[in-house]
Amino acid sequence: MRPRAHTLRNAGSSGFTLLELLVVAAIIGIVAGIAVMSGRPLARAQAEEAAFRTVQQSVWQGATMAASRGVRTQLTYTGSTLDVMNQSSGAVIRTFELPAAASINVPSGTTLLEFTPPGKVDEASLAALPDPLTITSNGRARDVEVSLIGEVRLR
Repeated sequence: MRPRAHTLRNAGSSGFTLLELLVVAAIIGIVAGIAVMSGRPLARAQAEEAAFRTVQQSVWQGATMAASRGVRTQLTYTGSTLDVMNQSSGAVIRTFELPAAASINVPSGTTLLEFTPPGKVDEASLAALPDPLTITSNGRARDVEVSLIGEVRLR
């Protein structure tokens, strides 16, 4: 009979060695790093899209509120919000919050657009918009075009 070889592990012990745990931790760290780096451009693109959709929705709501309520409404840009307001009373009908890193190329407190009861954009307010109207989000500027019927598109 041959004598048994001695091993570092006892026959009854179970578990992982320190080296095995370190290898697993390193692999998890590498995968997490790759996921974070590849997710940043996606998050930026989503923030830009959210800023554009907020402007688009607020213009649509301004036109809809003018048509449904039979009153002139206006869209005012104040800091990080877009407010749809009843033009005669000044009452805020709806507020839209822009994403944190987004801005529009007009001074805060500016009335961007006015809407008439049939739900159209007032031509004088449309002509008064800066050319181009620009939304900036995460350092990227996008030009926006607004039509007479309240349609908002990227140029």
